[in-house]
Amino acid sequence: MDDKAFRSILSVYRPGESETRDARFEEAKAAAQADPRLSQWWSEEQALDQIIAGKLQSTHVPAGLLMRLTKPVQPATGQRASWSRGIGLAAAAVILLATIFAWRRSFPPAASLADYRDEMVSFVKVDPTLEMKSNQLSEVMHWLGKSHAPSGFDVPQKVQNMESVGCRVLRFHGHDVTLVCFRSGDGKLLHLFVMDRAALPHLPQKERADFSSQGEWTTASWVEGEHAYLMTVQGDRTALERFLTNT
Repeated sequence: MDDKAFRSILSVYRPGESETRDARFEEAKAAAQADPRLSQWWSEEQALDQIIAGKLQSTHVPAGLLMRLTKPVQPATGQRASWSRGIGLAAAAVILLATIFAWRRSFPPAASLADYRDEMVSFVKVDPTLEMKSNQLSEVMHWLGKSHAPSGFDVPQKVQNMESVGCRVLRFHGHDVTLVCFRSGDGKLLHLFVMDRAALPHLPQKERADFSSQGEWTTASWVEGEHAYLMTVQGDRTALERFLTNT
């Protein structure tokens, strides 16, 4: 990842969150520790967040503010009254916008399929570090079940016949993502990512999987049951489609 990607990841950090399981955050944090400029930027970013949060918590928002802001303004009887009302409305608008800004900053940006594909492919371009290694898929699934990660999902039949390599758990926009790696006969790796369907509810069913090229990598995305799937291989669409058919 580059400096821009590191800043994007670090900007959504909130103290107290369980970020330690997110390999991308750990990588970004390590980069900040090694780069003085990135480290200074992150320190200033966190300090600014604390200042804004403190100011907003100490600010009293009048009851019915939104109703008063949207209510048609009646003509004032004098210039002084009009001026005072304008100042009051401007101040109230600032408070309202600041509150909305802080509320939005307290939640990660909504997940998009494009961002999801980009981040997952970026992660596996170099052989990923796995938390659990086994050439037995049953052992992999058992480990995932105990780790409370997305598990109990259906692995495509042809992928089940491949040798499993292992698995790990990632995080994407507040969601746990299971990664299971398989090795094909030619030695190449196939990566299967699975998370809750609610995170990407608009994916098509497996029969109409959404295919996309990411450089020399190809991905297929679909939903099935309660899970959203993303499969990727280093190769073209034909190399990936053969793993999704039952014939």
